[in-house]
Amino acid sequence: MRPSDVTRLVLLGGIWGASFLFIKVALDDLTPLQIVATRIGVGALLLVGLLYARGGRIPRDRELLRTLAVMAFISNIVPFGLITWGEQYITSSLAAILNSTTPLFTVLIAAAVLPGEALRTVRLAGVVLGFAGVGVIVGFDSGGSLQGIIAVTIASLSYAAGFVYARRHLSGRDLPPLALPATQLLISTVLTLPFALVDVANTPPTLTLDGTASTLALGLLGTGWAYVLYYRLIADIGATSASFVTYLIPIFGIVLGAIVLNEELGVNTLAGATLVIAGIGLAELGNRRPVPSEATACEIEEGAKRSSETKAR
Repeated sequence: MRPSDVTRLVLLGGIWGASFLFIKVALDDLTPLQIVATRIGVGALLLVGLLYARGGRIPRDRELLRTLAVMAFISNIVPFGLITWGEQYITSSLAAILNSTTPLFTVLIAAAVLPGEALRTVRLAGVVLGFAGVGVIVGFDSGGSLQGIIAVTIASLSYAAGFVYARRHLSGRDLPPLALPATQLLISTVLTLPFALVDVANTPPTLTLDGTASTLALGLLGTGWAYVLYYRLIADIGATSASFVTYLIPIFGIVLGAIVLNEELGVNTLAGATLVIAGIGLAELGNRRPVPSEATACEIEEGAKRSSETKAR
């Protein structure tokens, strides 16, 4: 892996890890629904603009659009909403840790519904270790309420369901790399905007510089530009190496929460986070394949859909 690839990998981990911080700050100005609608809309504008600038177009196939509508619901609207709502009750650091369980849920769901995804011993051990880490966090004083913890954990489950659904229904589509995420975010915008407008009428937002900047950063960086970075990484180094970003997201989330928001983490939370990350590593090790010299379009699409941070990102 070249130094430039490492730099982009760390940058991507930082962007997705910072998304939890951006949400926490934005909650001072906006309701959860307003944050979700804004980040999706801003991200959609960026990706659709880039798609058309590169000569691509929004697909018109009805079956594909129905599939992307399902993806919009389970991979954008539901997890974005649950994470944002949950961060009203827990720290951004804890949200980042809990969201990193997405690959563990993905392993379980994929083993249940996808052929050739047997839950081998090593992968099962990784899943057990990772969820033991969650148990350590929840079983002791984690600095957050149980409802917030449950909400973010269910968001991770929803992300995982989206990844498996995408692998089953979207793999192998011969489309420009940005076409699927751009269309998915555009559909998400259409679905959330009417509810957000009603919410704004009922609860007018209070706009401050910090809150506005955080919300825009969440849309432009975490929901928009991160996709571009990730696709480029997969094309250059393959989906396997690009998946290392999974380990960086909670680390950045913890560090930024502590530095910027003065969030405190108990020993049990740090111990649980260590177990979760170790579990992810063990589960991935059980599914590790040689990195291809050149990523095919199918590998690029599948790898992008397997990433955890499309999203909180």
